[in-house]
Amino acid sequence: MKFKGKSFIAIVLKPEIPAEDWFAELDRIISRSPGFFIDRPIILDVRGTKMPIEDLEVLLAGLNERSIRVMGIDGIAGTRLKPGMPPSFGGGRLTADVEVPEPVGAADTQPKPAAAKTEPEATITSDDVAEAPVPRDGQSIVISEPVRSGQSVMHPEGDVTILGSVSSGAEVIAGGSIHVYGALRGRALAGVAGDDNARIFCTKLDAELVSINGLYQIADDFTGDVLNKPAQIRFENEKLIFEPLT
Repeated sequence: MKFKGKSFIAIVLKPEIPAEDWFAELDRIISRSPGFFIDRPIILDVRGTKMPIEDLEVLLAGLNERSIRVMGIDGIAGTRLKPGMPPSFGGGRLTADVEVPEPVGAADTQPKPAAAKTEPEATITSDDVAEAPVPRDGQSIVISEPVRSGQSVMHPEGDVTILGSVSSGAEVIAGGSIHVYGALRGRALAGVAGDDNARIFCTKLDAELVSINGLYQIADDFTGDVLNKPAQIRFENEKLIFEPLT
């Protein structure tokens, strides 16, 4: 028998009191980027809080309601945890802060990054977020270059077309359909505004996660007839349907 190690980057959430304000901030993040916490390792850091176990139960229930799955709790002895709670978790090294994507149109109220452009097409900035000018409701946007790892493209009002590949670790979020003229290796979330008619199209399906109208599926569940091939994904009868494109 052989044991192997593997490193992962986890998002660390440190709750603040009162919890109502903290949950309100989480809800704001989820409304801006619906797929931000999906299928990502989450550690709950309660070090130094001396939190009663009952309050911890309330926190975990609130996170579960928001589909935020905690894989471990840092700063509490495992003997205090109740059955069914995530295990006690320690160690690890802090990394750079995880940037939460800004919504499309955030530039209306905040200064634009220096590299942001204002051409009619949506363009990717030098930061972690691909921002686009605010289009009319329902208007599509076009990203004229590949989306690199760590970048996010968000357009909750309509379709998004990528003229290139979407790298692993990148994400595209659209209120309508997503069209990728290249390999889709990152995360694609279509129909986030409740559109179950939205679809995902790509010339090579190698995604980490795909979602339409909140229903998602990860790479381990993809079938061989579409993996690494041109494909479309659609929502039907509360299921995601994967079909090869010929």
